[in-house]
Amino acid sequence: MSDSDDRFPVRRKIRLPRSSYRESHCFFVTIGTHKRYGWFGRHHALGDELVNILNHTASGRHTQFFAWCIMPDHVHLLVQDPDIVDLVRLLKGRATPLARRVEPQRRLWQRSFYDHGLRRDESVERVAQYIFENPVRRELARSPPEYRWSGSNVWPAWRSLYD
Repeated sequence: MSDSDDRFPVRRKIRLPRSSYRESHCFFVTIGTHKRYGWFGRHHALGDELVNILNHTASGRHTQFFAWCIMPDHVHLLVQDPDIVDLVRLLKGRATPLARRVEPQRRLWQRSFYDHGLRRDESVERVAQYIFENPVRRELARSPPEYRWSGSNVWPAWRSLYD
């Protein structure tokens, strides 16, 4: 390596080894929009389309979305899937062309995503509750069931838990 190569920083790898993303493990995933741009707050139809993508993906891949919430500038997923990295790539890939139709000059997603594998002492229900209550904390809804872009294909009646 020459001296000139030292001036370029090495990008830190944030992904776990691929073997860590086992089908039996549940992950809390956050996918951010590029530069935290409020895509889904500005373009509601794009949020609706992402809901369709999530539902279609769940049935096509046998993915279990315990909870999901599309916020204006990020998406939370509590998910179990045989390949989380491939799942996120698929979701981003399906949503990107839809966003380009709306604002062709702007990127939809930030690079990569954040994930957290739930530990044994972490409750799937508690993390799902955190996800469902995110719009209330951000004052986008008065209660979780009111928020349009939250859901679960594992607990389809989750909204009734807040009655």
